[in-house]
Amino acid sequence: MAEQQPTVPSRRLVLGGSAAAALSGALVGFGAGRLDAPASAAAEPAQDPSDPADLSPYGAYQRGILEEPQTHGIFLGLDIQWPKAKDERRDRLRSLLRMLGEDAARLMSGDGVLADSEPEMASARGRLSITVGLSRDAAAQAKSTADLSMLEPLPEFSGDKLEPRFGQADLLVQFCGDDPTALAHALRAVRKNLTGLATVRFEQHGFTTPPGQAEHPHAFRNLFGQLDGIANPRTTAREGAVFGHGDEQSWLPGGTVLVLRRIRMDLERWDEVDRPGRDFALGRRQSDGSPLSGQHPDDPVDLSATTELGLPVIAGNAHVALAKPVQAAETMWRRGFSYTDGGESGLLFACFQRDARTAFVPVQRRLAASDAMNQWITHTGSGIYGILPGMSQEAQLGAALFAE
Repeated sequence: MAEQQPTVPSRRLVLGGSAAAALSGALVGFGAGRLDAPASAAAEPAQDPSDPADLSPYGAYQRGILEEPQTHGIFLGLDIQWPKAKDERRDRLRSLLRMLGEDAARLMSGDGVLADSEPEMASARGRLSITVGLSRDAAAQAKSTADLSMLEPLPEFSGDKLEPRFGQADLLVQFCGDDPTALAHALRAVRKNLTGLATVRFEQHGFTTPPGQAEHPHAFRNLFGQLDGIANPRTTAREGAVFGHGDEQSWLPGGTVLVLRRIRMDLERWDEVDRPGRDFALGRRQSDGSPLSGQHPDDPVDLSATTELGLPVIAGNAHVALAKPVQAAETMWRRGFSYTDGGESGLLFACFQRDARTAFVPVQRRLAASDAMNQWITHTGSGIYGILPGMSQEAQLGAALFAE
């Protein structure tokens, strides 16, 4: 007689006191200094963002932010199915975040989620990271003291042709990793556990250069062939630009603001442009990423440099001229991924900053108005999310949002 297999309990039954139980029972200038860690995560060791080893799910910040980008990235946007009663929405949000935090901790540790039917697929983590953020309206359900003004919807920009299917969602889950199998499993596991609690608005997949194969340690070739990300902030400057410091922290201590834009690239028309024209529009040489005012990729972009005829070496409407921060508050950490989708190609532009109103918005206004690259790109998706602080084994994901 064959051995009888144990019955696998459903996700909602095994959660016990966590997300599902609450869902059923409760339905009645940037600084160079390091940001002070939230008390809930202070005991967790910091992890070197450049460390190629698998990532711990615990720390002052969520993973998938400060680290150099993994090879694959997936952005899952969901709209939460809110209870009609306003006083039940806070419990629904707390429960969803608890569920997501538990799932992220298990998957990033190489374990399957509770009641996982394929837990073996989680073992090869490949630097898996799962990062969670909320829209302003979703975060408002917590009725917290967080500064939700930093999450106000982005303004309209000239040239945008936004599609609702790639628009603002209540909840964003960013999945990143070097192993596509572990990444696909993590995405499926989380999606299954959110069934009936949230509906999918979008699922956007991207890719970048594998670790150790990039020509530049902090940049990748986008689908126009350009080295993208050379001017990103590094080390402590990156941390300060993303999370703030001292009295100038982001919307929630240990949290940050993510702007996600989907940018379609017209590769066919780009093919018609010769190399000097490409370099002129960007302000950098496509061959090695060096600015037209310098000889090496890391040379500063010198907008005062002129030719023998007294003309600017870098045109005033070149992309690098307009994207260069005018003041420290405009510094962002860009973590983009290329995409191909049904014959369409482009860039999933993800940037993290303390406050998008002083970083992304002024830079994008300049670019939208006169960037020479605009004739080959179109922004078709847009959203802004408050990325939650990190979690610990004692404090759930989003605990600070519900602090009394």
